[in-house]
Amino acid sequence: MTPHAEVSQGMSDSSAPTAQKAFTAFLSENLEESTLPAFENRSHLRYTPEEELHDVICVGFGPASLAIGVALHDALDGTDPSLDDVPGLQGRPPKVAFLEKQSQFAWHAGMLLPGAKMQITFLKDMATMRNPRSEFTFMNYLHQKHRLVEFANLNTFLPARVEYEDYMSWCASWFEEVVSYDQEVVKVMPEKSASGEITAFSVVSRNNQTGRMETRRTKHVVIAAGGRPNIPKPFPSNHPKVIHSSKFQYISKQLFKDHQAPYKVAVVGNGQSAAEIFDFLHANYPNATTRLLIKGGALRPSDDSPL
Repeated sequence: MTPHAEVSQGMSDSSAPTAQKAFTAFLSENLEESTLPAFENRSHLRYTPEEELHDVICVGFGPASLAIGVALHDALDGTDPSLDDVPGLQGRPPKVAFLEKQSQFAWHAGMLLPGAKMQITFLKDMATMRNPRSEFTFMNYLHQKHRLVEFANLNTFLPARVEYEDYMSWCASWFEEVVSYDQEVVKVMPEKSASGEITAFSVVSRNNQTGRMETRRTKHVVIAAGGRPNIPKPFPSNHPKVIHSSKFQYISKQLFKDHQAPYKVAVVGNGQSAAEIFDFLHANYPNATTRLLIKGGALRPSDDSPL
């Protein structure tokens, strides 16, 4: 992204069953610690009023922005030596804000099918490969949830997708103080000095609950808006029976209400999502005719190499 570009932020409109409510309690810029709400878990990052100049604003609050928040917490916590020399982290917490279009944290919520597993090891979580001592490791999550022994007894490195989504929601709950949900970023504009140098950015967002436009100024912008569903031609983009995999969990409950009905379904694609949907339909709709349409001659095995 060039610094002169206007950016429209698009996140999935799906929602997760396990999530935190948007944090909207701050009304005054002169805040005392005693006025802050009680968080079950709380990161080292602190709320910055809208009118103050931020150090960084992240557009979107998915895994990428969450990883940034976790790394900043670890840097301030002193548990990650690799971040000791990051400029600007000495002396005060950075002024950070995360703006998210969704009303709560969600990660591929429309694909949390029963039995679906991760393709990568849990060691590649929000922190372990960078800082095994972090509070945000998947192992610490299991310990906090009293599930460490049970998971260890599963003898697997691949957690269920629904559990990994809950892990990331748990991580996200630490950052309620610096995340603004229901904020759809509509514009990012550079601010120039008299010499033409870009000195800051104005990030304009729409509050989807109130319709109010909000503007925050920042030194740096991170665009982490995530992907958008793409239905290729010749399929219609707005047909009620053409479903993108990212919304399958929701819409399938409306289209396939009778588990004994002789539905006819075509699953197009040869990736993990297509294979999981195909398997789900076969397991739950025994009388349905389900076909998997792929470009290649056969399905490719998942890549489980160390790299």
